[in-house]
Amino acid sequence: MPKKLTEIPVECPCFVQEVRGEGYLRLFDLGFFRDSRVLPLYECAGGGTRVYRVKDTLIALRDADAARIFVEEGM
Repeated sequence: MPKKLTEIPVECPCFVQEVRGEGYLRLFDLGFFRDSRVLPLYECAGGGTRVYRVKDTLIALRDADAARIFVEEGM
């Protein structure tokens, strides 16, 4: 069952299953589309933002945006 990207622990790889809500095209442009591998790396100081590795690129996303990305854990 897919989880929100914000629910995935740091250093636990996962794969995008679905992106929901407004602004989803911007997330697609950043590489968050079905079957993309995502690795949460760390939470930024102050909280509310995490850094993810997607397609060999580091991307910082607010938790509000990451919560619209649904993923499944896996290698």
